[in-house]
Amino acid sequence: MADMDADTAAHTEPSVEEEEPFFSNLDLLLFSLIVGLVVYWYMSRKKPEPIPEFKKLDTPAPAARDTSFIEKMKKTGKNIIVFYGSQTGTGEEFANRLSKDAQRYGMKGMAADPEEYEMAELARLSQIENSLAIFCMATYGEGDPTDNAQDFYDWLQEIDDEDLSGLNYTVFALGNKTYEHYNAMGKYVDKRLEELGAKRIFDLGLGDDDGNLEEDFVSWREQFWPSVCEHFGVEASGDDSSIRQYELKEHTDLNMNKVYSGEMGRLKSFEVQKPDAKNMAKDVQTALQDIAEELGSMTRTQATDYVKKLMTKGRYSQDVWT
Repeated sequence: MADMDADTAAHTEPSVEEEEPFFSNLDLLLFSLIVGLVVYWYMSRKKPEPIPEFKKLDTPAPAARDTSFIEKMKKTGKNIIVFYGSQTGTGEEFANRLSKDAQRYGMKGMAADPEEYEMAELARLSQIENSLAIFCMATYGEGDPTDNAQDFYDWLQEIDDEDLSGLNYTVFALGNKTYEHYNAMGKYVDKRLEELGAKRIFDLGLGDDDGNLEEDFVSWREQFWPSVCEHFGVEASGDDSSIRQYELKEHTDLNMNKVYSGEMGRLKSFEVQKPDAKNMAKDVQTALQDIAEELGSMTRTQATDYVKKLMTKGRYSQDVWT
């Protein structure tokens, strides 16, 4: 009886089920993996490189441009200055040639861009002995000054009380008579300087680009320098060191087959010859005829007719005719 009670009690006691853990093994594995990846990313990420500090360089302030042509002339011993108003470069070229000419007469000259200097200093040019200002002024468009002479033109228009009585000057104008305002800039500079008291030592020169500007300039220059010598009481020194010298020398012992007969358009064209483009088409045609005659067993007449047929059929074209 007691045994039955014990069995009954054993069967009637509630069974206690085993509780499952909060994290399974898979959860712990995944969690560990995530933590490991985070730690790896944190440890392996590139650290920002420090920005190097650069030492600031002490750069000197740019030197102010010297706009005094008077001081420059005094330092270099020049007494003639040639200002140019030039749009295409011709006026500047003439100015450089005139400045070099001065050496032949015991003087020293310099070419100058009026845009780079203080033109009010023309009143001080008398401080230099035997000084002279030459103006090579081109006219641009419809009677306008060139770009580099615009400020000079404006200055001449604005001043009324400037005294240029100590200034010796002359003007050579560059223009084209096909335009309505022929050499307007040069004429204006010549007239305006006289109005301000400057002394013209030689007549205004007029260069016409519609004719022959170079001849006009040379003709004016040949009369200008003797007038300068007479005005300052100087004579030509005969120093032609700045002038190109030429000598004619005949060669009678040359092989004419090696002599280049084309235009001397570049340096060393005598040694390094280029083919004559004018006669190239004729040479090519002759070469084709020679090939046809030799390889095709043709007579010269047949070879010539053959090349003509090629041209008729469009298989050969002669571009340059002589």
